[in-house]
Amino acid sequence: MPTAGRSEQPTTDETPPATGKPLDMRSAHLWQLQPIRDVLVIAAVAGTIYAGYAMRTVTVPLLVALALAYLFEPIVSWSSRRKYMNRPLAVGAILGVMLATLAITVATVVPLAVGQSLAFATSLRSGRFDGTISRLVDAVPVQYRDDVRGWANRVVHRDQSSEEASSTEPAKPASDETAESATPSVAPVEVAASAATTTQPDTATSAMSEVSLDNPLFSLVGAGASQVYAVALALLRFSLIAFLIPFYFYYFSVHWPAITGFLAQLIPHARRDSVLEILDEMDRAVAGFVRGRIVICAVMGAMFAIGWQMCGVPYGIALGLLTGALSIVPYLGGIGLPFALGLLVADQFTLEESARMSIIAMLLWPTAVFIVVQTIEGYLLTPIIAGKATNLDPVTIVVAILAGGSVAGVYGMLLAIPIAACGKIAAKRMLLPRVKAWARGDVADPLPLGGD
Repeated sequence: MPTAGRSEQPTTDETPPATGKPLDMRSAHLWQLQPIRDVLVIAAVAGTIYAGYAMRTVTVPLLVALALAYLFEPIVSWSSRRKYMNRPLAVGAILGVMLATLAITVATVVPLAVGQSLAFATSLRSGRFDGTISRLVDAVPVQYRDDVRGWANRVVHRDQSSEEASSTEPAKPASDETAESATPSVAPVEVAASAATTTQPDTATSAMSEVSLDNPLFSLVGAGASQVYAVALALLRFSLIAFLIPFYFYYFSVHWPAITGFLAQLIPHARRDSVLEILDEMDRAVAGFVRGRIVICAVMGAMFAIGWQMCGVPYGIALGLLTGALSIVPYLGGIGLPFALGLLVADQFTLEESARMSIIAMLLWPTAVFIVVQTIEGYLLTPIIAGKATNLDPVTIVVAILAGGSVAGVYGMLLAIPIAACGKIAAKRMLLPRVKAWARGDVADPLPLGGD
């Protein structure tokens, strides 16, 4: 029996803490049921992702600008604390420097790299490396030699092969004419009638072709209309992206403290301190890796381009910059070395024997440049710029890259290491202590998803 001066309190099983009253199933809405609410939340998340993909012309610049604001936040925060400098002015100055650097890069490096790439394609199509390709094909086992030679011809001389195929295509009407000549002759009246019926359309067709050839408007509206529309649409999209990214970046960067403060308020108060501590550790790992890797890749690309160009590797600037860009994923830049060796060997074998390098020099100098750049990256650039941001061992990095590439291609490879670093931090701070407590018998459930 209850003691005097005390009133019975309903148990927590009968009284939900959110409403203070038992849930009446007869008048409850669907969204008040937990399973239905979970399904609605999942559907809302999936619908948001699909809507973002459908509107990717707008959402992709938004995500890029958000990532840039995240990456440049330390610089903006440091600059805004200077005298006579507030946050909007600091963001504007950084944005101006970014645009100026991009313009200078596009005006100097891009034409050089694109010019070398086009020159390589032209040399390849013109047959400059045919002798070297033939020697390499002759080194293939006999049973595979014909297949490899056919594949090489299709890749190298794709335009010529397509032209040959198109030139052999008109041979079919000849067989049709012979077939028609072999058919029984028809009555003269039928022949005259058919000639009379076909003369008029042929005349109209020829007149129409003359008009379309003489009048540029007809040719524009005809075959070239789709190409003009595609070019105009591509230019419009590029202009929209070029405008939206700086616009979004300025807004996000200026209001970054307000955005992060609002998101922090959505974390439950009981676990806010521990969650913010874990998020801060993840932020240091991801930001340190991404910011550091971008700078490291830019330096590596410049060193590869200068070194291979000095070694005589054809189109070394374009290949070096591409190898540096690929190095944003650790160990992926290694695929640039075989291309450098192959280009140098192929180029040297087009020269007279007296003017060639020795085969040892062809293999030694590009390899030496690659080893020197990798050594500088491993022992100087990474410790100084990035440090041990992700705290992942090489085996984990390789496994994460392979797993990310198999799931989402290049994008998965780019995101694999930050996701693996965050997963390691979450497992270390949340899952591992719970598993140890479960192993000691302190808790009944090893997963940190609810009460004991």
